[in-house]
Amino acid sequence: MAFKMINKRGVSKYILTYHLRIEKALIYALGALIAELENHAKLNAGYKDRTSNLKGSIGGVLLKDGEVVKWSGFDQYGSKGNQDGKDFINTLIGENSKGYVIIIVAGMEYATYVENYHGLNVLKQTELKMRRELPKLLEGMKSKIDRLGI
Repeated sequence: MAFKMINKRGVSKYILTYHLRIEKALIYALGALIAELENHAKLNAGYKDRTSNLKGSIGGVLLKDGEVVKWSGFDQYGSKGNQDGKDFINTLIGENSKGYVIIIVAGMEYATYVENYHGLNVLKQTELKMRRELPKLLEGMKSKIDRLGI
């Protein structure tokens, strides 16, 4: 038994079109998740942010093969926090060059101290939220794709 593909270009175009639509939907959904996680970290802070620097240093980025696709954060609070957050996240971008990567940071040098020494939430609750929400998001997308028969 054999078959011949008659319209190879048409099939390739069809596949590419759906691939791009799925990728665009994935980037949109992951970007929304990053914004949600950034907001979660700021709203569920277990500390008193007297200077606004720690909250200002919280933000996230979505990478695709090492390139920035979406930014979130670093724009509402103290300028030192904004810059420290951006600087810290930029050091991490270069370490992640394959596939899709979500990075959420609290860029002030004392963020770990506040969370670990004082036991106050900075990003831990947000990390747990991401571990719950990301699989749900991906499963939801997979279900939609399966329903479409793609």
